[in-house]
Amino acid sequence: MKADAKGVYDFDAPESVNIEECAKAVQSLSEGKKTTIPFYDMKLSERTGTQDIQVNPHHRFIVVEGLFSFYEPLGSLASFKVFLDTPREIRVARRMLRDQSKGRSDIETLAWSIVVEKNHAKYVEPMKQAADIIIPFSYNPVSFS
Repeated sequence: MKADAKGVYDFDAPESVNIEECAKAVQSLSEGKKTTIPFYDMKLSERTGTQDIQVNPHHRFIVVEGLFSFYEPLGSLASFKVFLDTPREIRVARRMLRDQSKGRSDIETLAWSIVVEKNHAKYVEPMKQAADIIIPFSYNPVSFS
């Protein structure tokens, strides 16, 4: 990845992920082969090694999740595409929890959320059109007894 003019890395752009490499790994797994994939350390924001994975031959599905799983060439490998339509406040809350483990303050996370949400509208939201099904997020933490 290359930093922008301000020296900032945009982890929410499709270019931040090697989608071709991911598609090759998924194709290999779908053929029942053992596949070596990179190990990514969220705290360091970088690859720190590799890991070997293989699909259990008795399993019938491979689930690929992620912001850019509908992007080509990965998207064309899917038999069925599900888009989980999550409200902004839930996405921000998840990011806050995740970023705490990375040592970021709430203020840093909220400031970065502005950029992330712009990129969500630009890169993720349009992928709804490629989905076979859109599932509205409907978690309700309030319990009525």
